[in-house]
Amino acid sequence: MNRIVRNFLLVALLSTAIWSCGPRAPRESYTVGTALIGSSDAVFDLAASLVQDYQSQYSTAFVSVYRHETRALIDTLISERAEEIFIDRSLTPAETLAFARQGLKLYTYGICYYPVYFMVDTVMGIAEIDSARLRGILTGQITNWKEVGGRDQLITPFLPLPGTGAWATITDYFGELDSLVAVPCSTDTRMLELARDDPGAFLVYSHPSEELHRYRRLRWSVDELRIPANVKRILESPIYPFMMEFTYATTRNKGDVAAGFLTFMMATNGQRFLMERGYRPAVAPVRVIHSK
Repeated sequence: MNRIVRNFLLVALLSTAIWSCGPRAPRESYTVGTALIGSSDAVFDLAASLVQDYQSQYSTAFVSVYRHETRALIDTLISERAEEIFIDRSLTPAETLAFARQGLKLYTYGICYYPVYFMVDTVMGIAEIDSARLRGILTGQITNWKEVGGRDQLITPFLPLPGTGAWATITDYFGELDSLVAVPCSTDTRMLELARDDPGAFLVYSHPSEELHRYRRLRWSVDELRIPANVKRILESPIYPFMMEFTYATTRNKGDVAAGFLTFMMATNGQRFLMERGYRPAVAPVRVIHSK
């Protein structure tokens, strides 16, 4: 072996030894690494709270959530521009088929449930709504609150965007509406801004908020049954039809922080976290019972 080759090999060996002694990036796991998760508007605040709780337990896990429109999030997952999303409804059969056509394996997990509320300004004097009146308002057949026992005030319906969980649960119940006079809103925050100066506003609302003191949640009326407009009674009712299923979807079966965050949400601690904040868990938290 000539001197040049020998010197080259010696330098290579020394470089390898020096590199191997230096600090290495930690291998990603359920509790070590980073994850970026897209979230629809109705889910965003909940997702951020869950992330905060998860990271408080695992200081080496870094999860970021960003807000986007529900259908756009599904598109980013199909086009592989995102690897995991957290949305306010389950995927439709057509959307699931789109993943199969792209040759993508789809993993979906129901995380929790939350009701869609129908809300009106307290000055209108309306306390409940039934399916006939709701459909009439959304299709423009009922245009004034006096037609349903309220004040003489034009009705302005405000809805989340088509494709969101709130929109989907209404069309699942009524079918596609033949006409729609509602004002579509990109976020619930935007809805409150647009409705601020409109006493005739009718809100189809899907987000817990402290800004709703001016509005009354309407009871759901079915024949002689009146379902109280509070989250506990609605979630316990077997016949309230307007319920969102918060769904986590991914095209990767991995062992990284995103998988760790999903595991946390589906496990006892995460499901109890959801229950304590007024959501209905998808999985009943495990209660350990000691017996002889």
